[in-house]
Amino acid sequence: MVSSPLAPFSPRQSVPQVAPTDPQLALAVADDEFLRSLLTESLPAIAHPHEIGTVTVAVGVPLPLGHGSYGQGRMDAVITFEQINCVLAGSYPDAPPLPDLSNHREYQSITPCHSDLATLAQNVSFIEAEALLARSGFEPGEIQQILNLPSQGWHKSWWYSLTPDGFLTVPFQRHIRSRSYADGTCTLQFKDHYAQQRPESFRSQLQPIPVVVHSPQASFCDNLAHINLSRQALNTPQAILMANDLSELEVEGYIRQNVSLYRQRSLEHLLNANCRSCAQAKCPLQGVDSSPVLACRSFRPVEVGM
Repeated sequence: MVSSPLAPFSPRQSVPQVAPTDPQLALAVADDEFLRSLLTESLPAIAHPHEIGTVTVAVGVPLPLGHGSYGQGRMDAVITFEQINCVLAGSYPDAPPLPDLSNHREYQSITPCHSDLATLAQNVSFIEAEALLARSGFEPGEIQQILNLPSQGWHKSWWYSLTPDGFLTVPFQRHIRSRSYADGTCTLQFKDHYAQQRPESFRSQLQPIPVVVHSPQASFCDNLAHINLSRQALNTPQAILMANDLSELEVEGYIRQNVSLYRQRSLEHLLNANCRSCAQAKCPLQGVDSSPVLACRSFRPVEVGM
């Protein structure tokens, strides 16, 4: 059987009693940290932390016509995240550094293949181009070099692809060039030099994931039917089910159907705040009995025994 983290809280983990909140409302106002936790702390996890770029959420998303035979014809929520497929060497503190290639033979051994020329952005403003390159990890000086290259010039950089398990592969070299036009726009193009397998994309792809709140009144089959309709509508094999106190058999059943499980109870405190019992040490109102704050997206209840 699958070991489940969805068991009820133990007395040592008890928190101040608060009124339950609507999970969809809590999702709508949830902060970035919580949305990321939905992706990284579900069982099984949707993605590793270093594979996630920007994250957004939409609540109460209608299902397409013909998909509304169950429930109210809508998805409880859709999380859309930027799934990073490759990282620029040295682009952030934990990113791998530039590969140490001391001679030309070493360089040739990891760059024998090259891709066709691909367009990253076509006829975009320089502001858009700068933002795109910045999101990819380039420093301001490198961005200006790329955007001001001569007509035959290329900017060369080292990257690492991510495997489906989130591990880094052999480095590859990416050549980028820019083309500027009289109307104030530019086009960015690139080609890759790699060892064997071509990198899938420039950096990332947007991945929509349906989030379904478990209905204890409905059967396992009905809940799964709603999940499947949501996945079909978004053309994705993945989904997150927010639930409490599922049986071990239900947990195993959902996981075997490629559904990631997340404990819904963690949403109960997103809207309700109590500064006196909050664990956010950086907040100036932490521990203040007379705080006027009643709702706070950064509220983290203090665990008993801390």
